[in-house]
Amino acid sequence: MPTEPRPASKRAGLAVVGLFALALAGMVGTTVALLPRGGRPPAVSVVGGPFRLESSKGGVLDSASLRGRPYLVFFGFTQCPNVCPTTLADLGSLLDEFARQGGDVRAYYITLDPERDTPALMREYMAAFSDRLTGLTGTPEAIAAVARAYRATARRVPLPGGDYTLEHTLMVYMIDRDGGFAGPLDLDAGHGLALKQLHRLAAAGRDS
Repeated sequence: MPTEPRPASKRAGLAVVGLFALALAGMVGTTVALLPRGGRPPAVSVVGGPFRLESSKGGVLDSASLRGRPYLVFFGFTQCPNVCPTTLADLGSLLDEFARQGGDVRAYYITLDPERDTPALMREYMAAFSDRLTGLTGTPEAIAAVARAYRATARRVPLPGGDYTLEHTLMVYMIDRDGGFAGPLDLDAGHGLALKQLHRLAAAGRDS
């Protein structure tokens, strides 16, 4: 359909907005398709995908079993010295607080170090955090596949003595009840904002 040409000033303004949007997408490490307003269109995202991994609570967790329930995903590894345990503790506290407000959202901590993070180690490690957090591990191939799907990266950094650590993506992914990426959870701004995000996530897709 033909469209009316835009004045040069408007075109310039739109170009600036477009560049800002691209920069913002790069900052969070994701590319999300923007949907038109109106109705309830299905979530469209290039972030996320199905997974089938071993659970710290026993057995295998298939993401297909989570359909119909929103949840969170966070990547890390058990030998992470600071950021991972701090984030998990904060996330567990947030989810417990959300539960006291009548909500129910669970989080899944997927290791990026499956060679060391066995199911037994994940079970022992996750016992220190809220029961609303579940650790997931699997074969190197399975972990690599889910990391690619979530656009999560990990870089091995050698340490003295032949050991290593990982530099990795720190985003907490919000996944809606249809399995689509709903955006990053903002823990840095405090629990007030994060709780509002969780309430919106839990309410999305429900019949009004």
